[in-house]
Amino acid sequence: MGKEMKYFEVQDSPELKYAPRIKDWYGKFDVRNIRIDRFDKLPEVHSFFIETSNHTVFTDMILFPFLLVSPVFQEVIRMYRERCFFRTVILMDAVNKESRMYFLPVLDETNELQIQRIPYKNGTAASEMPDKGNGPVELDRNLFWVRDSRKRHIILSMDMAESLIRRGITGLGLCEVKLWEVRR
Repeated sequence: MGKEMKYFEVQDSPELKYAPRIKDWYGKFDVRNIRIDRFDKLPEVHSFFIETSNHTVFTDMILFPFLLVSPVFQEVIRMYRERCFFRTVILMDAVNKESRMYFLPVLDETNELQIQRIPYKNGTAASEMPDKGNGPVELDRNLFWVRDSRKRHIILSMDMAESLIRRGITGLGLCEVKLWEVRR
């Protein structure tokens, strides 16, 4: 019997407070096309100016207004051979004359699952899981989106999280989750 697969939701981290802030993206970039069935409508390469700040840190991950990952992060995704398409995004700081290349990943997405965050207190899980039906599910996936009525959640496996952490990825916040089949 194999080990239980653990999953994490990617979340905001304190480092992301200083991540690049994209300017004037709304209306110029249709986030509705960040889906497997529509990603071909996204430009192969897109550039954005960022707000200038002396505190900006080009983190390896940006969550807003859409997920962007650094070349190192992309390399880990490719290493795991996930079904994922990428578009190149160049972020430019006009005042400081700096630019960085990022990748916009387009991941598999499901609304057949729901997530349950696992709070920890003193190093152990602090609550029991509520009855969600058929119990937690395990997938043969390392990175994907789970959509609920409010938002899209970025889910990754513990194996992928460890690979990212070993590479010193900046901006990565994680919360352990269980995945449950949605009752219909």
